[in-house]
Amino acid sequence: MTRHRTASVIRFLVILSCCVPAWAIAVWGLGSRDFNARLASIPVYGYEVVAAYPHDTDAFTQGLYYKDGFLYESTGLTGHSTVRKVVPETGEVVKIHYMPDVFFGEGLTIRDDAIHQITYRNYTAFTYVELDTFAVVDSLHYALTGWGLTHDDTSLIASDGSYRLYHLDPQTYEEIRRLDVTAGGELQRYMNEMEMIQGSIYANIYGSDMVAIIVPETGVIEGWLDLEGLRDSITTGSVLNGIAWDPDNSRLFVTGKNWSHLFHIRVEPINYPPEIVWSDPPAEFCAGPDSAVALAVSAVDFNAGDTLDYTWTINGLVDPAAHDSFYVYSSPLPAVDTIVVEVSDGMFSDSNSWIATVSTAGAEGDFKISPGTPPVVRPNPFSLSTTVYFSVPKGAGPTQEVEVSVHDVRGRSVRALVSAQLEPGEHEVVWDATDRRGERVCAGLYFITLSVGGEALSRKAAVLE
Repeated sequence: MTRHRTASVIRFLVILSCCVPAWAIAVWGLGSRDFNARLASIPVYGYEVVAAYPHDTDAFTQGLYYKDGFLYESTGLTGHSTVRKVVPETGEVVKIHYMPDVFFGEGLTIRDDAIHQITYRNYTAFTYVELDTFAVVDSLHYALTGWGLTHDDTSLIASDGSYRLYHLDPQTYEEIRRLDVTAGGELQRYMNEMEMIQGSIYANIYGSDMVAIIVPETGVIEGWLDLEGLRDSITTGSVLNGIAWDPDNSRLFVTGKNWSHLFHIRVEPINYPPEIVWSDPPAEFCAGPDSAVALAVSAVDFNAGDTLDYTWTINGLVDPAAHDSFYVYSSPLPAVDTIVVEVSDGMFSDSNSWIATVSTAGAEGDFKISPGTPPVVRPNPFSLSTTVYFSVPKGAGPTQEVEVSVHDVRGRSVRALVSAQLEPGEHEVVWDATDRRGERVCAGLYFITLSVGGEALSRKAAVLE
C-alpha cells in the first residue's frame, strides 16, 4: 500500500520547553509522541496566515485580549511587567502601565469593562476599571501560581501550569470549582495563556506550538490547533503565548513572548489522507481466460464531508469510466496484468495494487490470499469485533511459528492474537477490540502485524466508538 502526499498540510508536532527541567519532561511525558498518540481520536486543525502586524519585541507576552478595536496585553518578567493598550494593525502602544518592580505580570482578561490581571508567584491579582487610564481599583490575594486567565458569563477561569482549570469569583478570586483537563483520557498539563472563543477555551500549551481547544463544562480537549511553523515568520522571540479573539469580525490573533509579529490567522482543518482499509481480492489472484472478476475496496474518510474519488489503472492505463469503489476486471488471454486502484479526496490519496495471473483451470477465477501480503481485516473500521485473515506459506517443516499481534500508533503492544505453530494455508482470528487485560481499547488507529518466516507484515485497523 502506497501513500502519496500532494500538499504540505500535515505538520509534525514538535514540543519544546524553556521553563521546566529535563527530568520533568521525562516524567510528565511532554513530547510529540504523546500528542501523536491522541490524534487518532481528536481532530487537529491547521492555520492560514491572513495578515502579519508589528509587535513590540520588548513585550514578554503573558495575556492578550481584544476589545473595541484594541488589544490589551499583559507582559511579564520581574521589573519589566506592564499592562498595555495596543493598536493591532500597527503595534502602536497607545497606553502603558508599568507594574511595581516586585511583580511578575501574567494572564489577563476583560470582564464587564474591567481588566483582571494575575501575577506569577506574587499571589496578587489586580483589577483595572478604566480602559483608557488603567486605574487600579483593587488588588486581592491570589492563592494560585499565575499562568493564564480567561472568563465565562459567571466566573474567571485560571490556569496554574498543572492539568487543572480553576473557576474563580470575579470579586473575591475565591475558588468556586476546579476542572481537570484531559486529552484522550490522559491529563494535560502546561495550559498557559487562554481565551474563550465561541464557547470553547483555547489554551496555549506552554513550550509547544499546540493550542488545546477545551470544552469548558467537562475539561475534555475536543481539538488541537497546530501552529507549528508560525515561529519561522518572526525575527525575534521565544515561545508561542498570546491568543485574542475579535468577535465582531471573527478575527483570531496569536503572538508570543518577545515576538516581532502579531498574526491574524484563520483556522483550517488539517486534511488527513484517506486510507484503503480492505480490498477484495486483497492480493494476487488467478483469473480464468476471458473471466470477469469483481474487484472492490473500502476506504476510510478521516475528514468529514470529503467526497472520495476512485481511479482504476490497468498496466498503466487509466480507465476513464471507473470512479467508484467497485471495478469489473475482464481477464485477457494470455496476460499478466497489474491492477492499481487509487482513492483520493482531492488533496491526498492512498493506493493498492494486485497482480492478475491467467489460469487455465477454469473461468470462474480462484481468489487467494498471498503469503507475501499483509493480513486482511474485515470489517474495517469496526466497533465490536473484526476478523483477521492471514496466510501461512510452506516452510522447512510441516508447521511454522506464527504471531499475529496488535500495536497502537506509538508502537506499544496491545494484545497478542496468535502465537503458535501453524500449518501452511489460510487462517483467521477474531479481535474483539480488547487489550491483554480484557479491557476495551480506545477508539483510534491500530496496527495488526503478521510475523511468519522472518517477515513482518502490518495492516491498519480503525476502531470506532
